[in-house]
Amino acid sequence: MEVTIPHYYRRFRCIASECPDTCCAGWEISIDDRTLKKYRKLKGTFGRRVRAGVDWRKKIFRQNNGRCAFLNRENLCELCLEGGSESFCRTCRLYPRHVEEYEDCREISLSLSCMAAAELILNSREKVRFLRREIPTKHSEDYEAFDYFLFSALLDVREVLFEILQNRTFPAGERICMALSLAHDFQVRITGGRLGETQELLERYQKPGAAVRFRKKMEQYRGGGERKTARGIFRLLDYMEVLQNDWPQELWNARNTLYGQDEAGYRRLMDQWRQECEENQIDLEILREQLMVYYTYTYFAGSVYDGQAYGKLKLAAALVFLTEELTAACWKTGGKPMTLETYIWTAHRLSKEIEHSDRNLIQMEKLLGPVALAEFAMVLQH
Repeated sequence: MEVTIPHYYRRFRCIASECPDTCCAGWEISIDDRTLKKYRKLKGTFGRRVRAGVDWRKKIFRQNNGRCAFLNRENLCELCLEGGSESFCRTCRLYPRHVEEYEDCREISLSLSCMAAAELILNSREKVRFLRREIPTKHSEDYEAFDYFLFSALLDVREVLFEILQNRTFPAGERICMALSLAHDFQVRITGGRLGETQELLERYQKPGAAVRFRKKMEQYRGGGERKTARGIFRLLDYMEVLQNDWPQELWNARNTLYGQDEAGYRRLMDQWRQECEENQIDLEILREQLMVYYTYTYFAGSVYDGQAYGKLKLAAALVFLTEELTAACWKTGGKPMTLETYIWTAHRLSKEIEHSDRNLIQMEKLLGPVALAEFAMVLQH
């Protein structure tokens, strides 16, 4: 089996009690059947305490005021302190590692919802590289009706998407729009049963001067109507399942801060925020690139299961855009100088709310269906 990881993967270290937003609070932690069976067999006082801290019907750890029953005042796991890391369930053992399984292929990433992982990913100015190696497996899982032809095409397209997104000779907003355009054209070929034309399509996007020609094409979408389009994309968050209790209030505050004014006021606020970022040496170009590469790597290849490649890339672009909108609102209401930590915190918060709910991921992608490339171009070309 081939295993793929981003180059920074092995640098990750959990910061445990020093984490500003512990992963052991704010959401339900599911327990796999194998671990539940092990917990049932534990002896003595420790075993009784473990069993008392499990909701056996829901197969989750019980919570006290939104915190895992085993999270102590120092934000350390008492399961681990007393029973060692072998006491962890599969969720706790893997997090923040995210695994996507395909036929003869496994892709592993780190989740932005973990603050330590988010800092690792977004503090880096280095272009993301992906490392691959073969590992022996005793047996392979049977992936019924797995479309290997589509999967191979998706990987080829994704490589070119990475090339476009990491081409720093052009503004990141234009790179994102060009990547969206490629995904759109590829989607047409998926839907029309024309996957055989994929290489021809990729060659067109890789031709010398292709980015320059695309840039000129995008000029028609500059200026006018950004506030309306931005507010429309932002409102999609209202249809999401709420995972963090304080999230609805945060969205309400952000919406009023960003869109509770006319077009000129919205533009002025965003221009002020970008200027503040520049003055404090926060490179929004690099941050956009790193986020887009992260979301593209995590979700694009999953289109092999539903055929919605364009939808996956629109999801990535929307989450990059929403991270910026929420960060600008946070800066404005906070009344303090803009910091990279504010951006990282917001990216982490949004990831925690969207990425850890299959319902939210599916719903967001569905709601983005009618959003056209021109609308993304309008709000991303700054």
